[in-house]
Amino acid sequence: MFARDPASRAVMIGVIIVLPVLAFGLYAFFGDPGALHRSSVAESAAHASAPTAPIRRDDLVRHLSHNPRDGRAWVLLARIDFERDQFSAAAESYRKALAASPRIAADPGIWCEYADALGMAQGGVLAGVPREHVMRALAIDPAHPKALEMAGSAAFEQREFDSAARYWRMLLPRLPESSAEYRELSAAIARADAQASIASAGDDTPQ
Repeated sequence: MFARDPASRAVMIGVIIVLPVLAFGLYAFFGDPGALHRSSVAESAAHASAPTAPIRRDDLVRHLSHNPRDGRAWVLLARIDFERDQFSAAAESYRKALAASPRIAADPGIWCEYADALGMAQGGVLAGVPREHVMRALAIDPAHPKALEMAGSAAFEQREFDSAARYWRMLLPRLPESSAEYRELSAAIARADAQASIASAGDDTPQ
Protein backbone atom coordinates (compact mmCIF):
# COMPACT_ATOMS: atom_id res chain seq x y z
CA MET A 1 0.00 0.00 0.00
CA PHE A 2 2.97 2.32 0.21
CA ALA A 3 2.53 3.96 -3.20
CA ARG A 4 -0.81 5.55 -4.01
CA ASP A 5 0.21 7.58 -7.07
CA PRO A 6 2.10 5.69 -9.81
CA ALA A 7 4.04 8.86 -10.63
CA SER A 8 5.11 9.42 -7.04
CA ARG A 9 7.64 6.60 -6.80
CA ALA A 10 10.45 5.48 -9.06
CA VAL A 11 9.53 1.82 -8.62
CA MET A 12 5.88 0.79 -8.70
CA ILE A 13 5.98 -2.70 -7.26
CA GLY A 14 4.50 -1.87 -3.88
CA VAL A 15 0.88 -2.08 -5.01
CA ILE A 16 1.36 -5.67 -6.13
CA ILE A 17 3.67 -6.89 -3.38
CA VAL A 18 2.93 -4.84 -0.28
CA LEU A 19 -0.84 -5.23 -0.20
CA PRO A 20 -0.64 -9.00 0.39
CA VAL A 21 2.19 -8.44 2.87
CA LEU A 22 0.17 -5.85 4.76
CA ALA A 23 -2.78 -8.21 4.91
CA PHE A 24 -0.47 -10.81 6.44
CA GLY A 25 0.84 -8.20 8.85
CA LEU A 26 -2.67 -7.45 10.08
CA TYR A 27 -3.21 -11.15 10.78
CA ALA A 28 0.15 -11.54 12.49
CA PHE A 29 -0.24 -8.43 14.63
CA PHE A 30 -3.71 -9.14 15.94
CA GLY A 31 -3.46 -12.93 15.99
CA ASP A 32 -6.51 -13.49 13.84
CA PRO A 33 -8.96 -11.25 11.94
CA GLY A 34 -11.61 -11.50 14.64
CA ALA A 35 -9.23 -10.13 17.26
CA LEU A 36 -9.94 -6.63 16.03
CA HIS A 37 -13.52 -6.98 17.12
CA ARG A 38 -12.78 -8.64 20.44
CA SER A 39 -10.35 -5.89 21.42
CA SER A 40 -11.13 -3.27 24.03
CA VAL A 41 -10.45 -0.60 21.45
CA ALA A 42 -13.56 -1.55 19.52
CA GLU A 43 -16.34 -1.96 22.04
CA SER A 44 -19.08 -1.15 19.57
CA ALA A 45 -17.79 -3.77 17.14
CA ALA A 46 -17.45 -6.33 19.92
CA HIS A 47 -21.18 -6.09 20.59
CA ALA A 48 -22.23 -5.96 16.95
CA SER A 49 -24.15 -8.88 15.49
CA ALA A 50 -21.77 -9.25 12.54
CA PRO A 51 -18.08 -10.01 13.26
CA THR A 52 -17.05 -7.79 10.37
CA ALA A 53 -18.75 -4.65 11.72
CA PRO A 54 -16.48 -1.68 10.93
CA ILE A 55 -14.74 0.23 13.65
CA ARG A 56 -15.75 3.87 13.44
CA ARG A 57 -13.12 6.56 13.58
CA ASP A 58 -15.15 8.64 16.03
CA ASP A 59 -15.34 5.70 18.42
CA LEU A 60 -11.58 5.28 18.31
CA VAL A 61 -10.97 8.97 18.93
CA ARG A 62 -13.37 8.90 21.87
CA HIS A 63 -11.74 5.77 23.27
CA LEU A 64 -8.24 7.24 22.94
CA SER A 65 -9.24 10.43 24.72
CA HIS A 66 -9.71 8.25 27.82
CA ASN A 67 -7.09 5.59 27.03
CA PRO A 68 -4.11 7.32 25.43
CA ARG A 69 -1.80 4.38 26.20
CA ASP A 70 -3.79 1.96 24.06
CA GLY A 71 -1.24 1.36 21.31
CA ARG A 72 -3.49 -0.95 19.32
CA ALA A 73 -6.14 1.73 19.10
CA TRP A 74 -3.57 4.22 17.80
CA VAL A 75 -2.60 1.72 15.10
CA LEU A 76 -6.22 1.28 14.06
CA LEU A 77 -6.71 5.04 13.93
CA ALA A 78 -3.54 5.43 11.88
CA ARG A 79 -4.74 2.85 9.36
CA ILE A 80 -8.11 4.52 9.03
CA ASP A 81 -6.48 7.91 8.44
CA PHE A 82 -4.06 6.41 5.93
CA GLU A 83 -6.97 5.02 3.94
CA ARG A 84 -8.50 8.52 4.00
CA ASP A 85 -5.24 9.92 2.57
CA GLN A 86 -4.64 11.79 5.82
CA PHE A 87 -1.00 10.77 5.87
CA SER A 88 0.35 13.27 8.41
CA ALA A 89 -2.39 12.37 10.87
CA ALA A 90 -1.73 8.67 10.28
CA ALA A 91 2.00 9.16 10.89
CA GLU A 92 1.31 10.94 14.18
CA SER A 93 -0.93 8.10 15.33
CA TYR A 94 1.75 5.55 14.46
CA ARG A 95 4.25 7.60 16.47
CA LYS A 96 1.93 7.50 19.48
CA ALA A 97 1.31 3.78 19.05
CA LEU A 98 5.03 3.01 19.04
CA ALA A 99 5.58 5.19 22.10
CA ALA A 100 2.68 3.61 23.97
CA SER A 101 3.44 -0.08 23.55
CA PRO A 102 6.73 -2.01 23.68
CA ARG A 103 5.01 -4.84 21.83
CA ILE A 104 4.11 -2.55 18.96
CA ALA A 105 7.59 -1.00 18.99
CA ALA A 106 8.98 -4.52 18.47
CA ASP A 107 6.79 -5.14 15.41
CA PRO A 108 8.67 -4.47 12.14
CA GLY A 109 5.42 -4.25 10.23
CA ILE A 110 4.28 -1.24 12.24
CA TRP A 111 7.60 0.52 11.61
CA CYS A 112 7.04 -0.08 7.90
CA GLU A 113 3.53 1.33 8.08
CA TYR A 114 4.87 4.36 9.95
CA ALA A 115 7.53 4.83 7.27
CA ASP A 116 4.86 4.47 4.59
CA ALA A 117 2.69 7.19 6.15
CA LEU A 118 5.65 9.55 6.60
CA GLY A 119 6.77 8.91 3.04
CA MET A 120 3.36 9.69 1.62
CA ALA A 121 3.15 12.80 3.78
CA GLN A 122 6.39 14.08 2.21
CA GLY A 123 5.26 13.56 -1.35
CA GLY A 124 5.56 9.84 -1.89
CA VAL A 125 9.27 9.29 -1.27
CA LEU A 126 11.08 7.33 1.42
CA ALA A 127 14.17 9.51 1.76
CA GLY A 128 15.18 10.64 5.25
CA VAL A 129 13.25 9.56 8.33
CA PRO A 130 10.95 7.10 6.51
CA ARG A 131 13.97 5.19 5.26
CA GLU A 132 15.44 5.19 8.77
CA HIS A 133 12.25 3.55 10.03
CA VAL A 134 12.42 0.92 7.29
CA MET A 135 15.96 0.12 8.35
CA ARG A 136 14.81 -0.13 11.94
CA ALA A 137 12.22 -2.68 10.82
CA LEU A 138 14.99 -4.67 9.13
CA ALA A 139 17.07 -4.48 12.31
CA ILE A 140 14.18 -6.18 14.12
CA ASP A 141 13.60 -8.74 11.38
CA PRO A 142 16.14 -8.86 8.53
CA ALA A 143 13.79 -11.08 6.49
CA HIS A 144 10.61 -9.03 6.90
CA PRO A 145 8.97 -8.96 3.43
CA LYS A 146 7.54 -5.45 3.50
CA ALA A 147 10.73 -4.03 5.00
CA LEU A 148 12.81 -5.68 2.28
CA GLU A 149 10.54 -4.36 -0.44
CA MET A 150 10.54 -0.83 0.97
CA ALA A 151 14.29 -0.87 1.62
CA GLY A 152 14.80 -1.73 -2.03
CA SER A 153 12.48 1.03 -3.14
CA ALA A 154 14.20 3.56 -0.88
CA ALA A 155 17.60 2.56 -2.28
CA PHE A 156 16.32 2.77 -5.86
CA GLU A 157 14.97 6.27 -5.21
CA GLN A 158 18.46 7.33 -4.16
CA ARG A 159 20.00 5.64 -7.23
CA GLU A 160 21.65 3.02 -5.04
CA PHE A 161 20.82 0.37 -7.58
CA ASP A 162 23.07 -2.40 -6.26
CA SER A 163 21.49 -2.06 -2.83
CA ALA A 164 17.99 -2.04 -4.28
CA ALA A 165 18.65 -5.25 -6.20
CA ARG A 166 20.21 -6.86 -3.13
CA TYR A 167 17.17 -6.20 -0.93
CA TRP A 168 14.76 -7.38 -3.60
CA ARG A 169 16.77 -10.56 -4.21
CA MET A 170 16.36 -11.38 -0.55
CA LEU A 171 12.61 -11.06 -0.96
CA LEU A 172 12.27 -12.92 -4.27
CA PRO A 173 12.57 -16.52 -2.94
CA ARG A 174 9.67 -15.84 -0.60
CA LEU A 175 7.29 -15.35 -3.54
CA PRO A 176 5.74 -18.17 -5.58
CA GLU A 177 7.66 -18.44 -8.85
CA SER A 178 4.44 -18.67 -10.84
CA SER A 179 2.94 -15.54 -9.31
CA ALA A 180 2.56 -12.09 -10.81
CA GLU A 181 4.38 -10.72 -7.77
CA TYR A 182 7.43 -12.85 -8.57
CA ARG A 183 7.47 -11.69 -12.19
CA GLU A 184 7.06 -8.04 -11.21
CA LEU A 185 9.81 -8.18 -8.63
CA SER A 186 12.09 -10.03 -11.05
CA ALA A 187 11.55 -7.26 -13.57
CA ALA A 188 12.34 -4.63 -10.93
CA ILE A 189 15.58 -6.44 -10.06
CA ALA A 190 16.50 -6.54 -13.73
CA ARG A 191 15.89 -2.79 -14.00
CA ALA A 192 18.02 -2.14 -10.93
CA ASP A 193 20.82 -4.33 -12.29
CA ALA A 194 20.68 -2.53 -15.63
CA GLN A 195 20.84 0.87 -13.96
CA ALA A 196 23.73 -0.30 -11.78
CA SER A 197 25.64 -1.42 -14.89
CA ILE A 198 25.04 1.92 -16.60
CA ALA A 199 26.22 3.79 -13.51
CA SER A 200 29.29 1.57 -13.19
CA ALA A 201 30.17 2.10 -16.86
CA GLY A 202 29.90 5.83 -16.39
CA ASP A 203 32.19 5.74 -13.38
CA ASP A 204 34.79 3.80 -15.40
CA THR A 205 34.80 6.29 -18.28
CA PRO A 206 38.22 8.04 -18.46
CA GLN A 207 38.03 11.70 -17.55
